[in-house]
Amino acid sequence: MADADLGWAATLHRMWTSVGRISARDELAELILPPLQALPGVVAVWGLRHALDDDSVLEYRWTGVPLEGASRDLARALAAGRTPAGLSALGVADVLRDRFDLAGEAAGTILVAVDGTADVPVVQTCLGQVIEVTREAIRRLGQRRAEQAQQTRDALLAEASLQMDAVLDTTQTMQRVPRMAVPAIAEGCLVFVTEAGRPVLRSSVHVDMQRLSALLGDPATIAHLEQLVERAVLGGPVPDADTALLATRAVDLQPLHARGEIVGALVFLFDRDASAIPPVSFLRDLASRAALAIDNGTRYERRRQDVVTMQQHLLPTRLPAVDGLEFAAAYLVGDRILEVGGDFYDVVTGADGTVAALIGDVCGRGVDAAALTGMARHTLAALLQEGHTAQQAMARLNARLRLDGSWRFVTAGIASLRPAPGGVGVEWVSAGHPAPVVLRHASGPERGHGGGAMLGVLAEPKISESELVLTPGDTLIIFTDGLTESRGPDGVMFEDHALGETLDRLRGRTLDELVHALSTASAAFGGSRTDDIAVLAIRAGKEQLA
Repeated sequence: MADADLGWAATLHRMWTSVGRISARDELAELILPPLQALPGVVAVWGLRHALDDDSVLEYRWTGVPLEGASRDLARALAAGRTPAGLSALGVADVLRDRFDLAGEAAGTILVAVDGTADVPVVQTCLGQVIEVTREAIRRLGQRRAEQAQQTRDALLAEASLQMDAVLDTTQTMQRVPRMAVPAIAEGCLVFVTEAGRPVLRSSVHVDMQRLSALLGDPATIAHLEQLVERAVLGGPVPDADTALLATRAVDLQPLHARGEIVGALVFLFDRDASAIPPVSFLRDLASRAALAIDNGTRYERRRQDVVTMQQHLLPTRLPAVDGLEFAAAYLVGDRILEVGGDFYDVVTGADGTVAALIGDVCGRGVDAAALTGMARHTLAALLQEGHTAQQAMARLNARLRLDGSWRFVTAGIASLRPAPGGVGVEWVSAGHPAPVVLRHASGPERGHGGGAMLGVLAEPKISESELVLTPGDTLIIFTDGLTESRGPDGVMFEDHALGETLDRLRGRTLDELVHALSTASAAFGGSRTDDIAVLAIRAGKEQLA
């Protein structure tokens, strides 16, 4: 027995040193069953894997006598503690059994069938030692699986955060959340948000969209989901979900907590085994990140609307009606910086009947820039209405800026419109502002002259002057640099690449369509903009200025 003991000791050592390299239960069976089979008097070794929920036998592994047909019935009976008839027919005198149980893992039973020549105590000892090896191998497999699952969940959370934080549009965010969850986390995911005190389904994704459509088309299903979400939002205990009604195996509902408020809930639908459902802590973390992204988007939209509203207060509520002239204006607020910009425009009629269209741009954004924008627009408009020339109005504004000691400069352009032979005469006065464009009704667009220096910089303003004539149907377009300096992905500006082409395409449109389509085309060309766009267009009609 001494030699046999030494042989088994070496075998047991080899099994223990191999435990760390086991990556699947199949490999484990190949490691532990043959050494038991090699013991004197062993007829067969059977390995059984049990189910987590009802302890039934799920898988069979064997050496010696195959576990097929009637042998499987024998093995199940033996694992349950019974000794059925029929063992003698296999040449088996006795069956030794041992079982391992590990929290969270499927249990297993090893059966060793021996004949009359076996040293039963020795085989029983060897079986017990193999059970210890098996338990440790299964523990390590579970630990490694848990670590891999955690790494996967961490990666999913990181990717979800990147995806959800990549946009500030609430609708896009709520569409991205369920797409990140399905199918990696759950078979289905629904996003409910609270609107006017009621839960509203805003987005949903499922691996079987036809099945989801059928569910969401059932009023009883919707009512049940809304009841669950409403209870979650109120903070009380949430009743169990009706999995039969929802046609799924399991449901998890996670409230969307953001800055001390519950703004909605995520509903996860699971068809997978319970062991494959992510832990509640992970689902809660995902919901927390989704809630913050949704809340950020909501606040962004609210802030943007506030900016748009404030910006509108810096612009004229309406443009005047002048015989022989038509006016239209458009204003787009830059998306990436949620502060009021400094672009402005206006149309005024002077004491002598001269019509003046003015446009300008204050350096910077924010409250200070907004205050200066309002002052600049009203100063120029008031002086022009009082009969001052465009040059005088700009000089007065320059003096005021210098007196206030503001570091912010202002670019401005004024188009003074008067009757002229064959049309409307335009005197364009510029203080560092982009040159206007004339869209002729019968030919291509023509660029005017800019020039001059920004107001508020020099003690004596440097102003550029030029003249042009609008014939009936011609359109004068003045704008801020946000229009022309929108840059495409390659760095090319809208002015250099697409301005002329866009104006040619828009010839013949109504004036209102023209200004809105032009500003929108520039915005689309630039993608994510940081600057506002102001466009003011004046069209000479058939009836000229009196």
